[in-house]
Amino acid sequence: MKKRKFYKWFRKLLLSLFYIDQGKEIRLAVISKKDLFLQEENIYFQEFVDKNGNEYGLRFGEPKDAISISKIFKEIYDYQYVDPLVYDINYLKKELSKKNNLWFVGELIENKEFAGTGELKINRYIASASKGMTRKKFQGQGITTKIGAAGIITVTKMPQFKNVLRLDCDCRAPQVRSQKLLNNSGAIVYGLIPAFNNFGDKRRYKIENNTPFPPKREEAAFLYSIPFKGLWRKREKKIYLLDNEDFVFFHDFIKSQTKKMNNDIVILENGKKNKGFEIYGVSKDYFNGHVQLYGSIKEKSLNHLIKTYTKWRIILWRIPTTQNGIHSMALALEKGFNIVGYDVGFNSMKSKLFDSVILAYYPKGGSNAFEVNYLEENKPLFNKIREIFYSRVN
Repeated sequence: MKKRKFYKWFRKLLLSLFYIDQGKEIRLAVISKKDLFLQEENIYFQEFVDKNGNEYGLRFGEPKDAISISKIFKEIYDYQYVDPLVYDINYLKKELSKKNNLWFVGELIENKEFAGTGELKINRYIASASKGMTRKKFQGQGITTKIGAAGIITVTKMPQFKNVLRLDCDCRAPQVRSQKLLNNSGAIVYGLIPAFNNFGDKRRYKIENNTPFPPKREEAAFLYSIPFKGLWRKREKKIYLLDNEDFVFFHDFIKSQTKKMNNDIVILENGKKNKGFEIYGVSKDYFNGHVQLYGSIKEKSLNHLIKTYTKWRIILWRIPTTQNGIHSMALALEKGFNIVGYDVGFNSMKSKLFDSVILAYYPKGGSNAFEVNYLEENKPLFNKIREIFYSRVN
């Protein structure tokens, strides 16, 4: 019963966000991708109508769609998209052949003309929406938003989604319309990272020797998340933060967006850089030039990591809001990291979910890639990031 109520709530939320006609039936004919069955000999799990009355169908992507998907990215971005794998037809075919791939495509029902696409990925208990793209000839007709909403509604009913506790996406900072859609959905904006995206032609780039793709056309991004009810149930409400006005600002800014944080108990302490214990992980995004650090790190290890990744554009460090994490927060500031976000329920430890503060370090020095158009609701975040980013030199 609880799952059914949640699904009805989530469906209503997406309908309001993406302006889908609630008088039009949304067919959810998918129990799982493997067990797709037809309704009235219909291959689509949803149908919808654009502003001009043209009918579209939404279905899961198949290997035969690889060329059409790749052409959309070529049309919109030329060969500059952040992930060059969208131009690799053989790679796309393999991805689309996987049973658990969550690509979906929209097409005109009348002639099967390809209109747009999108993808969802699941990592741990976090789903990420990305690669939402519509051909130019179909833009301005409400197609992109409807493809995104319908795809997400359907995927949330799939077995792969049952343990997901939040839905994330990043939003290009110059794009106000995308921010408005996300804000209206009830999504929390939890970060703003200068130079987050790195557009450029990466087709000839090969991953090797700890050398990321070099900076080309950098662009800032807002980070958004829709936490589900299960996340709030598991989230630890006792929050340890460094006694620093920037850290307090970020917690309070996120809190202002959701009543679920009203009962937080915030404890402010002064950290010591080599106190406590260290436990951390590292991941790398070669195409964007990001290094991700997770957890608590001591000075000797952090110095080694900074030295190892001097060629990378950004080192992003998520530090848990635990008493042990406070020492890493102090160390991060000493080493020139800038706070750029506050991530609710990111760390999973001992059956509890802990928040994280997000800090960014730019090994090559500061970036001027901070072109931002923002909603009024996001202005405090923009002002704080601008103040911090341009007042500190790494």
